[in-house]
Amino acid sequence: MRNLDSIRVLVITGGLQKLSKTVAPLLDAHARGATFALIVRAYDAPIGAQYTFVRELRRALPMEIPVIFAGHPAGAFEASADGVHLGRRVATVAEARRYFPTGTWVSVPGHTADDIADAEREGAYAALVSPVQRAPGKGQPIGFTGLSAMLAGASAGPLRAFALGGMGPGSGEPSLRAGAHGIAVIRSVWSARNPADSLHSLWTEVEAAASTGAAT
Repeated sequence: MRNLDSIRVLVITGGLQKLSKTVAPLLDAHARGATFALIVRAYDAPIGAQYTFVRELRRALPMEIPVIFAGHPAGAFEASADGVHLGRRVATVAEARRYFPTGTWVSVPGHTADDIADAEREGAYAALVSPVQRAPGKGQPIGFTGLSAMLAGASAGPLRAFALGGMGPGSGEPSLRAGAHGIAVIRSVWSARNPADSLHSLWTEVEAAASTGAAT
């Protein structure tokens, strides 16, 4: 598996998507050099269908693309995921570490500075901080200034923060300057006319920002 620290773009599924329409653009972008991880988030689908989708994705994608399950860590382990996102706080980081030890992916939602501090103290690998920009049904965005303020106490620590919510073209550089390690995207990839092109373009933008010193 690729070094996790090299991953600055997270792609989140919009529920249980058609397998071919999920895999094909990811393989295309990967073949052109993009590095990213996939988070499978489908909370409202039957749990068995979620596990099956994760297993199918893990078989279809190269190991350089980590497949992360959003849900309970026991389920992520059972589904052969490479890590877990504790969306809706279904378990603690300590519980997740029973299945995914230090050095593997365990991420949490981050909506407040306390969330970020707790995640860092508990040993999470990453936090998805949202909503940074306006996104349907996600409440008042904090903006890049709010993101910077939220991460001010944690940006020098080991926790990797990913900006989530309304991320699209032009979001990479201000997110990294605000202290984020990278960005997490949903609609800007899956709703694009060409998801592979969109993902590759977003990755290129984030990597350019990191290489010019925007990253903390």
